[in-house]
Amino acid sequence: MFFSSKPNVSSPGYVVMKTVDVAVVGSGVGALTAAALAAKAGMSVLVLEANYLPGGCCSSYWRKGYVFETGATTLVGFDPGQPLALVRDALGLDLPLVKLDLPMTVYLDGLKIPRIQNPDEWTETAVRVFGPQQRGFWKTALKLSDFVWRVSGKNLRFPPANFADFVRLPFNNRPSDLPYLRYAFVSTRKVMQKFGVDDEKFLRFVNEQLLISAQSVADDTPFLFAAPALCYTNYSNYYLKGGMIGLAAALIAKIGEFGGEVRLRAPVKKISGEFVVEIEKSEAVRAKNVVSGIPLWNLPGVVDGPLKAYFQRQADKLRQYWGALSWGIAVKDTLGDDLHHQIILPKDRSLPHARSRSLFVSLSMRGDKFRAPEGTRVLAVSTHAENPVSWFNDPDYERKKAEATEAMYRVLEESLPGFERSSVWYELSSTPKTWADWTFRHEGSVGGLPQTLKRPIFSWHGAVTPHPRFFLCGDTVYPGQGAPGVTLSGIIAACRLLKRNPLL
Repeated sequence: MFFSSKPNVSSPGYVVMKTVDVAVVGSGVGALTAAALAAKAGMSVLVLEANYLPGGCCSSYWRKGYVFETGATTLVGFDPGQPLALVRDALGLDLPLVKLDLPMTVYLDGLKIPRIQNPDEWTETAVRVFGPQQRGFWKTALKLSDFVWRVSGKNLRFPPANFADFVRLPFNNRPSDLPYLRYAFVSTRKVMQKFGVDDEKFLRFVNEQLLISAQSVADDTPFLFAAPALCYTNYSNYYLKGGMIGLAAALIAKIGEFGGEVRLRAPVKKISGEFVVEIEKSEAVRAKNVVSGIPLWNLPGVVDGPLKAYFQRQADKLRQYWGALSWGIAVKDTLGDDLHHQIILPKDRSLPHARSRSLFVSLSMRGDKFRAPEGTRVLAVSTHAENPVSWFNDPDYERKKAEATEAMYRVLEESLPGFERSSVWYELSSTPKTWADWTFRHEGSVGGLPQTLKRPIFSWHGAVTPHPRFFLCGDTVYPGQGAPGVTLSGIIAACRLLKRNPLL
């Protein structure tokens, strides 16, 4: 046991106000999923969020009459058996979703490449753009992607934490699934070479597609992870009217409906004893269980006692992560109907100070008056930033941010159909420092952990910790980033907490 069975006294000056079955730290989509499922099961639940808005990296904020996205802008995972569909059906979520006819458009060397949802049509598009060898590559990728989606929702005790978990694996899976597992140890680049599609143009395409979905590139990403990352546009993609914060709001409504509570502007200062959760303003709550949705890097600064050293060791292992530069832009509506765009820069060009080679652009839907007044739209533009800590305490911070912003505008003017800088009404720019201030994430890290060969699937940290009543979810534990990934992590955390399938 990491803590004695006898509760410790909280810090001097803190008064324990009440006891709850579960204290949930953070209000990202994974944490809110776990909280809602626990509340539905009859547990008393208290969610504590440091920010004044919920949702973490999947949220929205208001400025000058517009609703801008904090981070995530694409929404997938509502097809049958996928994580968001499972949670929607289990909780009875009602979301104002609009299915997209075209999930994404990619711009590469003057080519406009539509990421068509229909697998056969997309494969023929890839053949037209990149050559006939593409058929074998995409047939394998799509088949593997279907496998990953199918098994992930059935294995709610993964990664295995004990002998019983290992025993369950054969019963939850088919013997015919075993050959797929070899792709957990084979790079995407190796698979590309096998199918003869390892040319420079397609490699750039794959690398930039993987970076926005797996946080890694073809040489480093296991094909088991790369397949669903590359194929997410071949499933139903949705736009959420009013902004991505609507997903968090729907989960919070269910938490309240089931008797739980969500408190904003309630940063957790310390978790000690079994368990005293201390909040600002000299208040504390005793919890029988804790579910943490904050990144592993943040936990050593919150948890006291023996678990502190444990989480520090886990955080020390995770030295590779990305930051982001992002912009929220309100414009007059001179743009088309397609909502999601990836602009891949020429091979000899990168964005200054980020050293990234693509921009991801998402538009608000025309007519979504919750987000923008009639005749205007909102753009969310983002790119990866290497070495996010370099943006902190930099005397050239403002100059670097301005130069990156100017370069972003040039890319949009050159490549995004209908975009005119003269139509910009309002603009906000963000760096890793901004992300740290907004989301409180360690060094402004975003996107979870890169899914690389150095981190094989069985090495991922799961929901279970050395303490039997302290559980984890979020994008730094299995299965990783994205709304479907963190939703699944929340389901798994609830499964461990309740000791049963929380969806039933």
